[in-house]
Amino acid sequence: MSRSQPSHSSQRLGEPITKAEMLEAKGTSQVDSQISKRKIPKLPERRVTNCEVEDLVHLNVRFSNETGLKGFQDFLHEKSSQGKTFTGLLEAMVNDTTIVTAVHNIKSNEGSKTAGVDKVKMDKYLQMPREDLIKLIKSTMKEYKPKPTRRVYIPKSNGKMRPLGIPTILDRIIQECIRIVIEPICEAKFYPHSYGYRPYRAQKHAIRDIVNIINAGSKSKDQAVYALEGDIKGCFDNINHRLLLKKLWRIGIHDKRVIKIISQMLKAGYVEKEMLRETDEGFPQGGILSPLLSNIYLNDFDWYVGRQYMEPHRRCKHKCNDTRRLKWSGITPKYNFRYADDWVILTSKEKEACRLKKELTKYFKYKMKLELSENKTKVTDMKTEGIHFLGFVVKAEKKLKTPNPKTWTDNLVGKPFPDMQKLKKKIQIIQEEIRKIKNINGIEEQAAQIQYINSIIMGVANYIQPSICSKAYHSMDRRINNTALAVWRNLYPKTYNKMQVSLKQLCNLPQRHAGYESKTFALKIEGKWFGITLAFITHSKYEKKPFDQQMTPYTKEGRKRYRAYRKKYQSMLDRPSINTPEDVQMAVSCKNKHRKYNFEYFMNREYAYNRDKGKCKCCGKELSEEVPKHCHHIKNKLHIDEINKVKNLIWLCEKCHKMVHGEIIPPELETKVINKIEEYRKKLRK
Repeated sequence: MSRSQPSHSSQRLGEPITKAEMLEAKGTSQVDSQISKRKIPKLPERRVTNCEVEDLVHLNVRFSNETGLKGFQDFLHEKSSQGKTFTGLLEAMVNDTTIVTAVHNIKSNEGSKTAGVDKVKMDKYLQMPREDLIKLIKSTMKEYKPKPTRRVYIPKSNGKMRPLGIPTILDRIIQECIRIVIEPICEAKFYPHSYGYRPYRAQKHAIRDIVNIINAGSKSKDQAVYALEGDIKGCFDNINHRLLLKKLWRIGIHDKRVIKIISQMLKAGYVEKEMLRETDEGFPQGGILSPLLSNIYLNDFDWYVGRQYMEPHRRCKHKCNDTRRLKWSGITPKYNFRYADDWVILTSKEKEACRLKKELTKYFKYKMKLELSENKTKVTDMKTEGIHFLGFVVKAEKKLKTPNPKTWTDNLVGKPFPDMQKLKKKIQIIQEEIRKIKNINGIEEQAAQIQYINSIIMGVANYIQPSICSKAYHSMDRRINNTALAVWRNLYPKTYNKMQVSLKQLCNLPQRHAGYESKTFALKIEGKWFGITLAFITHSKYEKKPFDQQMTPYTKEGRKRYRAYRKKYQSMLDRPSINTPEDVQMAVSCKNKHRKYNFEYFMNREYAYNRDKGKCKCCGKELSEEVPKHCHHIKNKLHIDEINKVKNLIWLCEKCHKMVHGEIIPPELETKVINKIEEYRKKLRK
């Protein structure tokens, strides 16, 4: 098979890399050299060509801060896109900055509260001194022997159970160190229309890409209206270890120590019912590296189909000329898209779709050592049925007629709808959670349950938002409201009618509910209504353009484009609540009104977050779910009646918050940021 990305560079990289070229990183700390001297099992000797030597980059890693790490990742991505391969990766993985970044990434993940077979949680490692933790991870990686994963099961949408393998926290930190270094290399080689488990990408981008292909051929006789929907039997459980390691080497990871570590992870086994079981094939779903490894394994399949038409070998300056050349030579247009192990191929002829099904059945069996499901891998006519992909149904239908006759046409366009069968199961889950309220004693626990229900409603509504979903929203709201009516009638038989209030009266999610007269059921807490949200407020919002393939976290231009994209498309109305169910429970249970962190504080910090537009008031950093943040009292000595008013609350990132409370201000900070920190320090003393 041909390389996934052709080399466009004539620079000789067999020579040592200059300091100027290397990373643009600052710092002087050198990684412990003992790790590079560890014994590696002898592999069969192979003749190395001059071309391979020229394409090989040996990394001399020197960075001591996050800026240096970011520059290093950018360097890896740039050279990988030029077809280069890398050694010396392990030293980058055990760099102090990489380890600290990995710990922070895992700490911010909800999975950090889940222990592996050793029953140790993240808190133990967070309480260790920084130097001791770094030393522990380096020594563990030096003689690495991963522990087996803990096998648990979660329900699948079809009623079956999905096995998950939970690694130990220490193994997770090591996996995250590996991911930080190898992901930029892989991202440069991945197929452009693969969307699963990749940064800046989501299901909605895959759906928009499919709709765009259908629409692009609406006036052509070769419009892609036939689809081959693919399903791989037990994909993650049947991945061949030997093939995976070969694909890691081919993608550019030529550090044999890293490949050996990954090989040990794959063979670590799992513990189920206190029995240790070996793993000769597959890898655990639940590991940090698993999504990346699955993309590496299936990347060859993406390019195998893509090279046939959608992403051809380049002979012309513009890709459209290459696809036209193939079309004129008799190749039937075909377009493939993948999200994790779900994939779909669009083509213009049913005969071509049937031919692809036979061809790919053999390809997966002999080249990938995987098997396609005969029943679930099928050819679909999108004019009549529609494809079921990622919780959506995409059809090719005529445009609806508008009042303007000039826009009327018989051409087919792509239309995404929510998959109502899958949505029905989500609604049933929400209804079950609402019914639990009547069995909960205490208004604080009931409020926490409402907060949890709202998070599910908003999550489902946001997921189906990029489709034609108005009817789906109203179906959700009708069934949720009927269930809530039954629960409130049971709890408050005499006053339940009075507890149905308009959305604009709710104190929770104020900006989302502002101006809406539609009624919902709520509880009255300290004179304020705290109630269930409705799905229709989210509104349908299509992706206006196909995914911008230049958006990536590993180039300056890619990060700039992503910031512009988020600013344009992200709405404050659709964001999840700042308050977790635990926050709400704590706020309501705060019986002592003189406590600073009471119900008023937790409700008003929602208003403050909206006012600050989700940014740190000092440095202007965007405060997403992953960014540690704090709602700060500007004047800390006010009376309890004044201290929690919106005007006395601001949102700060964790670093700025610590500096406001007395931590040393780094001199390299911008003058504007330093002045704001000093200003809030003075107000804090008043």
